[in-house]
Amino acid sequence: MRVQKLIHVEPTVVDKMRSIIQCQKPEVIQSHFGIGLNTWVKLRDGKAIRHSVAQRLLQRLQRDAVI
Repeated sequence: MRVQKLIHVEPTVVDKMRSIIQCQKPEVIQSHFGIGLNTWVKLRDGKAIRHSVAQRLLQRLQRDAVI
């Protein structure tokens, strides 16, 4: 079984993400960031997420000029 690499996203990035959304409904999180509600809750709570998810999220945020 392969062990998943986990990574913490910088709190400043999460704060910027939080400032963009009007509410924390799953469809809002998905449409803005391309992540599920469970991943958002982990980010919001300062927990680590899968490295591959973090990479895609950060690429999307850079593309959308959020960070």
